[in-house]
Amino acid sequence: MSAPVLTVYTDEEPCPRVEVFFPSFDAGTATVTVYQLSDGIERELRGAVNAPTGGTLSRIDFEAPFNRPVSYRAMQFDAAGQQLGFTPTASATVPSRKSWMHNPLDPQGAIKVEFGPESAPRIVRPTPGVVSRPKGRRVGVLLSEPRQGIVGLQLDVRTTSDADADAVQAMCGDRGKPPVLCIRLGSEESAMRVPQPLYLSALSAPEIEIDRRLGGNEISHQIEGDEVAPPIPGLFVPLLTRADLNAFFATRAALNAGGLTRADINRRYDLAGAAG
Repeated sequence: MSAPVLTVYTDEEPCPRVEVFFPSFDAGTATVTVYQLSDGIERELRGAVNAPTGGTLSRIDFEAPFNRPVSYRAMQFDAAGQQLGFTPTASATVPSRKSWMHNPLDPQGAIKVEFGPESAPRIVRPTPGVVSRPKGRRVGVLLSEPRQGIVGLQLDVRTTSDADADAVQAMCGDRGKPPVLCIRLGSEESAMRVPQPLYLSALSAPEIEIDRRLGGNEISHQIEGDEVAPPIPGLFVPLLTRADLNAFFATRAALNAGGLTRADINRRYDLAGAAG
């Protein structure tokens, strides 16, 4: 058993991310659940919940927040589902000046975004409750529930090309995906006091043209939503598929000639999309 090997990518293919690679597990490990920890919050890593292993495991974290430490570890399970204990922990930081946004179930659709001056003018985290006024008492009695996450957050998301504008709109419920945005703020937006990453509902995203009538391409997407839980982490879209491998390696002999192990093959993310 060893700690995960973390590789940070800052390119745009499709967005900044972390590869989380476990080169080994305890003897008898059949499945694992990988956890991501940042800012004191531990979450299950998307695509790595009760994931079967062949002695190794590789996953890509597209939801790692920027410019702060993120830690990873895995709980190991045997074939009967009994816990074998956690692996050691490893940490990494993904640097980014720019902000990125994507639907958690479509990381390939991620884009860099700019936020206009009307973004997050007011951040509200309400605490539901009522003041009860029992008869004969001078002051009321507060009956409250736990505080909620952010509600009614207004964002002015700017795009400067039709392709990026289409990508923003596609995140808001196209192709059967829930309209949830994963927003990761870069250092240029560090003054915006929202959780990182921010998962925001996007039931409506009206487009306001800025300068298109003057020959430009800037559009403001007026998104108003509430902080929500991300889609359950067991749901994910594989980045690298068997079809991609088959498209690149024409025959089994061609694959074997490369001298690749199964772990090597599973980490050939550069071949993602080869099947078209």
